[in-house]
Amino acid sequence: MLESIALAKAIELQNRAREQQWRRKEDLFYLVHAREPLPFFLWLGRIFASMRGLNRTIKKADRPETSRSARDSSDCRDQAACSRI
Repeated sequence: MLESIALAKAIELQNRAREQQWRRKEDLFYLVHAREPLPFFLWLGRIFASMRGLNRTIKKADRPETSRSARDSSDCRDQAACSRI
């Protein structure tokens, strides 16, 4: 029984060492191959982000009147969940 516990502990230590080695290699890979994006792409991304935010605020400001129910008009459409009679 002690042999099996010792074997399990040895396998666990070996797996930990292998995992640390993989992490070091992965970190080294990203340090070597990582680079900053070109300034043009950073500028273009900022422009798109600002335009997207501007477009959302305009849509909220130009919202049509929503206080009326769909059943308030003379033509009967089945849009409302409940009808006003």
